[in-house]
Amino acid sequence: MKHRMTAIRTIRKIITRTVQQPRRSADLEIHNAGDSTAFRVGELGKLDQLARLFGGIFTKANSLVVFVLLPSIVIATYYSVIASDQYVSEVRMVVRTIGVSERFDTSEKREGRSIIGGDSLTQDSYIVASYLTSPQIVKKLDREIGLRSFYSRPDVDWLSRLPADASYEDLHKYWLQHVGTYVDGPSGIIVFTVRAFTPGDAINLSKAALTSADEMIARISDKATTDLVRRGEHDVLTSLEEYRNALNDLRAYQNQTGILDPLSSAKMLSIVVGKLTEQKLKLVVDLKSLEAADAADTARGRQLRRSIEALDEQIKNRQNSLAGNATSVDAQLSNSLIEFSRLETRRIVTQALYEATVKNLDTAKSTALRRTTFISIFSNSPVPEESEYPDRLSQWAILTGGLFVLWMTATLIWMSIEDHRV
Repeated sequence: MKHRMTAIRTIRKIITRTVQQPRRSADLEIHNAGDSTAFRVGELGKLDQLARLFGGIFTKANSLVVFVLLPSIVIATYYSVIASDQYVSEVRMVVRTIGVSERFDTSEKREGRSIIGGDSLTQDSYIVASYLTSPQIVKKLDREIGLRSFYSRPDVDWLSRLPADASYEDLHKYWLQHVGTYVDGPSGIIVFTVRAFTPGDAINLSKAALTSADEMIARISDKATTDLVRRGEHDVLTSLEEYRNALNDLRAYQNQTGILDPLSSAKMLSIVVGKLTEQKLKLVVDLKSLEAADAADTARGRQLRRSIEALDEQIKNRQNSLAGNATSVDAQLSNSLIEFSRLETRRIVTQALYEATVKNLDTAKSTALRRTTFISIFSNSPVPEESEYPDRLSQWAILTGGLFVLWMTATLIWMSIEDHRV
């Protein structure tokens, strides 16, 4: 009753202010016009009646029935009679890679070795989980098995049903609401769940999605191995071209100078100089013997001196060829030693690089032939017998509780406003 009177007083205040506003702007005409004053009095009476009627209808009890109880009954009717059952298919799996060698596997971080062989790659697990919720798999499933037909069946209730003319974006959002993925980080185990309105649809959608994911991970693995082999072949061709260029440069320089190996030629010259020096020393000893016998002016002595001079000239020429001080053709030996060393070093390095790339290519090819990445399912869901969604009781309780909280909040705010006005 108090709430009703408060509502009436509030409406009356609003009406009085509305009526008094034009009265201030033309007070002489209003006070002198009896008919107009009588009209306003009648209007106030009618508005009082409306205010009383409004206050009588919108009481606390009535608003509780209208905004809480009636919607709660509608919600209970929907979940108990109309809402379609939804069945869940759950699959547990792991992504495995077999054929990876400990010695050559440096590009991927393994979380642990499996007791049955192969590696469990957590990164691949996250890739598969992301793909299962991607727009790409939605388009693929809709193209191959008609994904939207599973969720737009005529026997599905209209609130849960997917519109038959839904766009791919709406279909993807709907798919995200009916699938779930979870990846256990340490083990790389993937838990994949699919909801559908019949047990058979849930199983079929789960199988189709996992088949598509297996094809995707195999395609990525094949591309990775193909790229690895292609890079190895490119490296081999590049290193081979550099090795050929080094050989051609070295061969051209040898043909230009006429020296195959300056180091070997230098060793041979050193041996020749040593032998000439040895011969010279013998002749010097003989000449000294003749000088000691006062026979240096004899024919023998003169012959020894000429031989010693000839040996000196030969030794000097050979030494100049080694040291590079002569202007003869032999002097090119010392000058070509540095350039030859540079070309020879380049040849050795390019040859080593070429041999290394060939070895890497062989390793890449053997790894590509033995490497296989696939999805291993170790816990497959049987055909579900009972529906798990919707959770009728909890959904009804949550929605009813939310409506009741909103009603209480609005009522308290309204009462607080009325108390301040009074």
